[in-house]
Amino acid sequence: MRIGNRLFPLLVLGAAVLSLSACRPLLREVFQPPKVKVVDIGFAGNPFLAPRGPLEVVLHLQVSNPNSYPLNIAHVAYSATIGTHRIADGECTEQIRIEPSGDTLVKVPVQLRTDVFAAAMRDVVDARALAYEFNGSIGVVAPVVGVVRVPFSRTGRIDPMDLLRRKGIGFN
Repeated sequence: MRIGNRLFPLLVLGAAVLSLSACRPLLREVFQPPKVKVVDIGFAGNPFLAPRGPLEVVLHLQVSNPNSYPLNIAHVAYSATIGTHRIADGECTEQIRIEPSGDTLVKVPVQLRTDVFAAAMRDVVDARALAYEFNGSIGVVAPVVGVVRVPFSRTGRIDPMDLLRRKGIGFN
C-alpha cells in the first residue's frame, strides 16, 4: 500500500509531462512568428547640437502579427555597420505589445558611437558611396514555446550627393 501511495504521484507527474511534450509541436504549428521589416532609420534630434555625445537615432520596425491574439516583444537586439565601421550595437529591453492580426509600428531608440560614426561618414565622402547594414532580431514571447527570435535586416548604399539632391541642394 505504501509503495502505491508513493508511486501514484510519480505516475501522475509523468503523465502530465508526456501530455505537455506531446502538445508542444501542435502549439508550434498554431503559433505563427511575426514578420519584421525595417521601415525607416532617422535622427531623433539635430546631430549637430550634440557633436561630442552619442547620436540618438530611432529605428522604425513594422511588425506584422498573423496570429489572432496579441504578442509581447521582450527585447530588440540590433547592430549597425557603415562600410567596415560598426557604429552601433545593443539591446532594448522595453516590453512592447503587438496587436493581433495586423501591423504595429515599433520605435527603437539607438545610440550611435560619435567617433566611429564620424570616421564612417569621412569614408562615405571619400568613397562617394558606401554600403550600410542594419540588422538584428526581436524576441517575441510565444505561448508555451517561450521566447522566439525573429530576425530583421536592411542593407543599402549611402551616396552623399544623392542625399543632397533629395533635399533640394544641387551641385553642378
